Amino acid sequence: MFTELQQGCAVVIGGSGGLGAEISRTFARIGSAVAFNYHQRVERAESLHAELAQAGARALMRQADLGNIESIKTLFAEAEQQFERIHTVVYASGPTVRISAIADLPPQEWATIVNADVNGFFNLVHVAIPFLRRSRGSLVALSTAGTKRFPPLDVMSAGPKASVEMLVQGIAREEGRNGIRANCVGVGHIEAGQGLSIQQDPRGKRLAERVLAATPLRRLGSAADIANAVLFFASPMASFVSGEMLCVDGGGHV
Repeated sequence: MFTELQQGCAVVIGGSGGLGAEISRTFARIGSAVAFNYHQRVERAESLHAELAQAGARALMRQADLGNIESIKTLFAEAEQQFERIHTVVYASGPTVRISAIADLPPQEWATIVNADVNGFFNLVHVAIPFLRRSRGSLVALSTAGTKRFPPLDVMSAGPKASVEMLVQGIAREEGRNGIRANCVGVGHIEAGQGLSIQQDPRGKRLAERVLAATPLRRLGSAADIANAVLFFASPMASFVSGEMLCVDGGGHV
């Protein structure tokens, strides 16, 4: 089932984060090589790289900043050279945001978040598309289920991710003729990554409690829930799926 993914590598942007690390592990488990970046958290990245190597996985770790296109180009060039092809690119990155009402959000803070998330993602796809054309590969971007049902006080997450989703739809439309599929995973409240960070804020904890009460499955999600959805989009099981957004939020968006 995963033969195509065993030939080449997945590039996971944000591999040192809670969700990115689990996505990297999931690709490694099915026999794919993994190339992942880190921005500043070198200790986490080194720990993940050692874990993957100990498990017998083929892995490449590099520092790369989405604000620095040359560093992204270097990561992709090394990944393709070492593993021959890049079959999947996963955007599992994004700045840590705080909860805030729109009226209380300073314009400069909003601009910083948009630059990091939206412009950073654009820089990534600018570099990634030629590699994915060669492999006729797949792009999967983590978004938020909040773009389907507005999450109170969470516009700093949902607003920029709406732009990410539109870029993904554009790529699906424009690059389908080149064999590229592009999809999004809408992340709900997850016990990993930013989901845990938000709960450290008293208001965020209260918000998470309200979200949990309104979630039909009555539980928070796991990093594995997100990684499995990413793997589905990357795999032959989704070979005729492009331009979609799959919410992994326990039904909370309905």
